[in-house]
Amino acid sequence: MDHSKGKMLAWVFASYVVAVLALTLTLASNPLMERRSFLKEPGLDFTSETEEEYQARIALALQQTADAAFEDYADQFLSKLKLVAHDGTIKNELNNEYDYRQLPDFAAISHIPDRKKAFFDYLRPAVEYQNQLIRERRVILKGIEIFIANGGQLSSAQQRYMKQMRKRYRIDKSLTDEEAIPVLMRRMDTIPVSMVLAQAAIESAWGQSRFAREANNLFGQWCFRPGCGIVPNSRPAGKTYEVKAFDSVDQGIAAYFQNINAFHRYSEIRDIREAARAAGKPLKGYDMVAGLQAYSTRGDEYIRELRAMIRGNKLE
Repeated sequence: MDHSKGKMLAWVFASYVVAVLALTLTLASNPLMERRSFLKEPGLDFTSETEEEYQARIALALQQTADAAFEDYADQFLSKLKLVAHDGTIKNELNNEYDYRQLPDFAAISHIPDRKKAFFDYLRPAVEYQNQLIRERRVILKGIEIFIANGGQLSSAQQRYMKQMRKRYRIDKSLTDEEAIPVLMRRMDTIPVSMVLAQAAIESAWGQSRFAREANNLFGQWCFRPGCGIVPNSRPAGKTYEVKAFDSVDQGIAAYFQNINAFHRYSEIRDIREAARAAGKPLKGYDMVAGLQAYSTRGDEYIRELRAMIRGNKLE
């Protein structure tokens, strides 16, 4: 690396550390601050793989400084600042404008276009927030990938981070960390906002379904432990599943992201996304919903309805 590039990296690193400290102090004094300002954290709004690689090298510089520096970046950003719990769910409200502890009464909005707009406006920040968290995790993971490629031995903080991500995304335990990283990068990726909003609208009847109102479940996600959710009135005899109950709307959205990105039944979505990445194309919900065949017994009809929802409501 030449002298000018070295000075640039040092300057960016110093600026980043200052930003980290400022963000820590701000959130500590006002934990319910509007989360949109956190979404604008310097350097994390990626538009290309090249920028992501560059930010990975900044993450690498943080990792090389000391264990504590990496812990500040990986653990404190995502957990100790009370933004995200260790299981990936959001702990506090995303911002002061919307309350994500319980859905608004969308049925009270009689004008249908206004109801649709209110529904999408309410959910969009929470969906974008989940994507932002994934981008941050990808930065850290790329930094670890570079670190390993350069012959580095993972620190205890790095090892802990890898263990956490491998568990979250259901990575085969027989793989080494080096082998696991490409698999993680395939699963730990963003989901088009249009796809999430379209599914939420259809699955929850625009936030008016029983499961949306009583369980903060916008996506019809199931669980199988007695008492984990709400028993559907139409559940066949002998079946034990329930529709999972969430403490907040954003917790349900986080679980949806986890489901789409880690569950084997949705591997086709990840294939479509990976192909788009490889071709340098933007991720489009209209294309990716083709991988949701297993989400509904309606199959192709369900895919057509999702695409009509995306186009009809100009979601992308």
